[in-house]
Amino acid sequence: MEAKIYVAPLQGFTDYVYRESYAKVFGTVDRYFIPYISVKNDTIPNKYMREILPENNTQSSVVPQILAKDAAEFDFLKNILTDHGYNEFNLNLGCPYPMVTNRGKGSGLLPFPEEIYKILDHFFSQEEGELSVKLRAGYKSADEIKDVIKVLNQFPLKEVILHARLAGQLYSGEIDENAFSYATQNLKHKLVYNGDIFSKQDFIDKQNKFPGINTWMLGRGILMNPLLPHEIKGIDISEKERTDLLYTFHQTMLEHYLEIMDNEGNALNKMKQFWSYFAHCFPNQKKVMKHIKKVKALNRYNPTVKSIFNEINS
Repeated sequence: MEAKIYVAPLQGFTDYVYRESYAKVFGTVDRYFIPYISVKNDTIPNKYMREILPENNTQSSVVPQILAKDAAEFDFLKNILTDHGYNEFNLNLGCPYPMVTNRGKGSGLLPFPEEIYKILDHFFSQEEGELSVKLRAGYKSADEIKDVIKVLNQFPLKEVILHARLAGQLYSGEIDENAFSYATQNLKHKLVYNGDIFSKQDFIDKQNKFPGINTWMLGRGILMNPLLPHEIKGIDISEKERTDLLYTFHQTMLEHYLEIMDNEGNALNKMKQFWSYFAHCFPNQKKVMKHIKKVKALNRYNPTVKSIFNEINS
């Protein structure tokens, strides 16, 4: 059975421009998750609203993610998403950053399974829509996942996406494979693996360790190598095809940012941020980043990008 691939909701990177461009150029991803929306001053900031607009999410399968501290906040956000035509949602119990967890959101909710219960109970009492959960192994201890799983098992969730690190690890250190194994044995729902898949060999290693898993969420791995889903799914392409696809992807994103940004400088800054991962597609990523960082204007940016791609073909 062919592996299913999801794109992780990464704030600042997998925005709607990235998602639409990826789907248009590659088309190998099965589901896209919109980076979380949250409440600020009793409303949703415009930057989140742009992300959830239906016209910005024309792919076949797009799921918005909700970051909330309690059932009332979750319900407020869910209702806005429902008004925009969504009937499937993802609850963020995984964001590890202190600015989120200190407010009792994201993985900051993991030590409080009773609060998670209230959110899920309120959602499923309304009998409308589907819900999945994305979580970490724990906030301070991987033992926290045990009580959380007991809560999750009480509700008809669509699936559970597990990044088996603690919040304090952020994205460094080892994945807790014991915590993931515990979930495979005790969770009653479909389980999706997330974390540290940067190559086809990484995928094969995880697949061998967790043979019951068929769905994989890629985050930093797909940002570093947009063709990683091709490799995982066994889709062979030539080096020229690879280079052409990467260049087309880059140009598609650039053109879209130039259309929606206030000025060329903002579009350029957004693309330079994108290159912090995209540079990994090239043999000498440090040299590539050095060239990209030096660029201060769009009229120098395009020739620089062309020269970087020409080096691959030379």
